[in-house]
Amino acid sequence: MSARIALESSTLDTLDAQITRALQISPRVAFAELAEILDVAEQTVARRYRRMRRDGYLRVTMTADLHGTGGANWLVRVRCRPEGADTIARAIAARDDVSWVSIYGAGWEVDFNLRAPADVETHELLHEMLPRSAPVLDVAPAEILHTYIGGAGEHQDTWSDVLTSAQTAALRATAPPVVSSKGVRAELDDIDRLLIDELGRDGRVSYSTLARTAGSTPGKVTRRVERLIGSGVAYFHVDLATAAIGLRSTALWLTVVPRSLASVGRALGTDPRIPFAAAVTGRANLTANVIGAGPDDLYSFVTEDLARLDGITGYELVPLLRRVKHAGALVHGDKLAPPQISPNRRRASSRSAL
Repeated sequence: MSARIALESSTLDTLDAQITRALQISPRVAFAELAEILDVAEQTVARRYRRMRRDGYLRVTMTADLHGTGGANWLVRVRCRPEGADTIARAIAARDDVSWVSIYGAGWEVDFNLRAPADVETHELLHEMLPRSAPVLDVAPAEILHTYIGGAGEHQDTWSDVLTSAQTAALRATAPPVVSSKGVRAELDDIDRLLIDELGRDGRVSYSTLARTAGSTPGKVTRRVERLIGSGVAYFHVDLATAAIGLRSTALWLTVVPRSLASVGRALGTDPRIPFAAAVTGRANLTANVIGAGPDDLYSFVTEDLARLDGITGYELVPLLRRVKHAGALVHGDKLAPPQISPNRRRASSRSAL
C-alpha cells in the first residue's frame, strides 16, 4: 500500500513540512545538523520549529511502552447520547492515565486511550463509573495486543516525499537505534520515570535542563535516555494537529481472519496515511487511524487500497468530530495545547463529573 498526503491541503509550507518529516525520522536531531541537511540557516530551522510548537501544530514527546513495563494499554469506545458527549469527554480527559480523548461519529461516540496498570481504579473506570453514567449507552474496551505502527521504532510517513533519499539517510544516521520491547520487562526507577515525564512534556528539552531537574549530570542523563530508547521501553514520537493543518482523521475498525491479521496489519503500517495501526481485543481485532484531505481520499483508500487486502471480513469507519485531549494535553480548538505540569496523578479526579 502506498499513497501520499498532499501538502497542498495543509496550512504549512514546504520547509515546515520538511522539518516535521525530519523530526519524525530523528525527533531529537540538533538544529545545526538539521539545518545542514536541509541547506538552510540554523536560526531559520529553530525559529520555524518553535513557531509550529508554540502555535500548536506539532509536539515532540516521549512515551513509555507499557508492554515493556508491565502495564496495560487500552483503547476504549464509549457510545453515548450526543448531548452528553462533551461532559463525558472532558471528565475522562482530566485523568492523567488517559493520553488522548476524541469525540467521533457526530457526537455519538467518545474514544480514549487508557494507559495504566491493571489496578483497582482502572477496573472501576471501565466497569463501574462509565457504565453508570446516564448518557452512556455502551462501553467497549479493547486492549492493544500488538502495534504495527505508532510505537517504538516506527514513524508516520506524513509528507514522505518532501525529503530526498540522501536527506532521509542523513537524518536516520542521527537517530538512536531502537528496538521493540516485545519480550522485555524493565523495572523503571524514580529517575527513569522523571525523565519520561519531563520528555513527555517536551521531547526536545536539553539534556542540561533534564540534568538539573533530575539532580544529575548531562552525561548520566544522556546515557539513561539512550538506554530507555535503545531497550524499547520508551520512544519518541511527533504529534500533529491534523485538523489545523488541513487534514481529516477517521477511525478504522476491522474484522480480519486470524491467518491474515499480521499481513493486513503490516500492510496498513506501510501506508503513509496511517499513523497508527494495532491488533486489539474485542469485536474488531484490528484498528487504525486514517489521515486524508477529505471524503474522496477516504473512499479511494477503502475501494482501492483496503480492497486489495485478503482476509478482511468487515470494517467500520468512524469520522473524527473533535479532539478534546491529545498527547497528554488538552486541545484548544484544532491546536495542541502545551501540557500542564502535574506533580500528582489525578486518576480519580473524574469521578464526580461522571
